[in-house]
Amino acid sequence: MKDKLNLITDAFHVAGIDNKNVEFSITEYSLNSKLSFKFNNINELLLFLDVLPTSQKGKVVNAKFVESGIDPEKFFYVNFFKPKITEL
Repeated sequence: MKDKLNLITDAFHVAGIDNKNVEFSITEYSLNSKLSFKFNNINELLLFLDVLPTSQKGKVVNAKFVESGIDPEKFFYVNFFKPKITEL
């Protein structure tokens, strides 16, 4: 698991993304991008994000599963991307 998390962290570093501010979508399939990763369950994702399940951010993550209709206890893909910046 630690090797997998290091791989993701390295990909974030190369892409210039901070895992504290990253945005993501949860899908049943990979988008085949350098920032699309398979997780075995929600606990792996929360561990990577360094988020407690009961925290506000943990509740947001759980809501993404409900929205997508994906079972958080089965494998899924997380497609990460840089936060969108609105220009005026």
